Amino acid sequence: MKNQMQKIRILILLIVIVTFSSCQFNQSVNKDLTTGAYSRGDGIGVDDIAIEVNGETDNRNKFVFGEDVNLIFNNVSGLTHSNGKTYPELSMYIVKNDKDTVFSNQNLLKSLNNGTDLSPLQLQANFISALPNQNDEKYKVLVEITDKKGDGTFNYELPFTVKENDLLDVKSNGIEYSTIYLWNETLKQPVFKSNISSEHLFILILNDIEGLELTDDKVFPIFSVDLTDNNGNKILSNSNLLSAYEDVGVNPKDLKSQVTAKLTFTKGEINNPCRLTAKLKDKNSKKEVNISTELNIN
Repeated sequence: MKNQMQKIRILILLIVIVTFSSCQFNQSVNKDLTTGAYSRGDGIGVDDIAIEVNGETDNRNKFVFGEDVNLIFNNVSGLTHSNGKTYPELSMYIVKNDKDTVFSNQNLLKSLNNGTDLSPLQLQANFISALPNQNDEKYKVLVEITDKKGDGTFNYELPFTVKENDLLDVKSNGIEYSTIYLWNETLKQPVFKSNISSEHLFILILNDIEGLELTDDKVFPIFSVDLTDNNGNKILSNSNLLSAYEDVGVNPKDLKSQVTAKLTFTKGEINNPCRLTAKLKDKNSKKEVNISTELNIN
């Protein structure tokens, strides 16, 4: 009788272990010690998560303002199959300083609303790190994969910070701004390196300008741009791109939205490196912002 009871207990114990093990299928918790990324799967599994920055795999969580960040979830498994397809859903949020949501998209997979037969399944979540960084803001991107036909979930968190693009040397005296950067309008992305193409259109962008002296509720900015080659020859030169407002002034709200300067090049040999300098100054005070960089124009 005693042996029979022991067998029953062992059998019950085996059943509990088997049941517990089956509940743990596709459950996982992982943390990347390099980036601090955290992932947890419950019913949905992911073999590998890659971080691409500007199209290149780069496992980091410190991004330059304007970089293109792509999170790639490889070989997603555990989704319910229905008529030979799976029905994943993907959401992404970006939170600043653990309290302010600065980006929210509950459905990144609108094109897969009718399911997918891709196998292995790869899902991607993308964002541009054009985020405020003047006050050492801390960010976290939150991605969730769910199953439209089931209860499985997979959650991923990546803490990150954003730093200013150091291509430009910016010195300010009394004028405030949020961001200043060089934009490649042809490629639709910020410029991160000094080598640029003469066939592309570039825009120098100054955002959220404040601090100019008010006169009759208006401000009087002067914005000059010069590009000089290595022999001292002027490639571009404009003493005031805002000359239309030099005498009549401009509403400070209009100036706060954005100040820009377009840079285009004619074909011909250029003696590199070239020096780009720009200055936004206040006509009625000594306040100014000076911008400079070296460019190799090919």
